[in-house]
Amino acid sequence: MDDTSPFTLADLPTVAADVAAKLTDAGFTETPHLRQALALAEEAGEFVGAVRRHFGLARRTGPFSDVEAELADVVLTAFVTAHTLGVDLEQALRAKLDVVYTRGWREERQ
Repeated sequence: MDDTSPFTLADLPTVAADVAAKLTDAGFTETPHLRQALALAEEAGEFVGAVRRHFGLARRTGPFSDVEAELADVVLTAFVTAHTLGVDLEQALRAKLDVVYTRGWREERQ
């Protein structure tokens, strides 16, 4: 992807394919499915750490910009992982949203 062109969320599948290709070109070829699953878990952990720091639940503080950056890492890594695993993420999200919107939200407390 060209760094000078405007980015939209619709570009994520193309960007994910590009990042996956760059990882392969850089020699990250051994167990790519496992590598990406572990990378996604790692990024999720970094996001949680940034949230904890920002909201004062850690030994040191952190800016909200770290929360934003780490969440962006999670999203990008999720798309790269989906690409690597051959998951049609748009279709998977559509199916998941069908479940989310039909299961209810919170039972009334009595």
